[in-house]
Amino acid sequence: MRAISVHVEDEEYQRLKSLAALRRRPVAALIRKAMADFLEREGRPERSILDIPAHESGRLLRGWARSELYDEMLDGRG
Repeated sequence: MRAISVHVEDEEYQRLKSLAALRRRPVAALIRKAMADFLEREGRPERSILDIPAHESGRLLRGWARSELYDEMLDGRG
């Protein structure tokens, strides 16, 4: 585990200390939890649908242009 320093406003720190006391946890534990939650929510690289490998589902009935595929996906028609 690595130690870091973070500068925060006094009012925010006091609120965090109060919350930590109510939960009977150290302030550092609340900060680690907030960081983990943020990384879980925001830290994943965005993927395009084009990055997903094609599924082998049989032969193509006809050729597809990429724009036709997008249109079908967006329209929900097939």
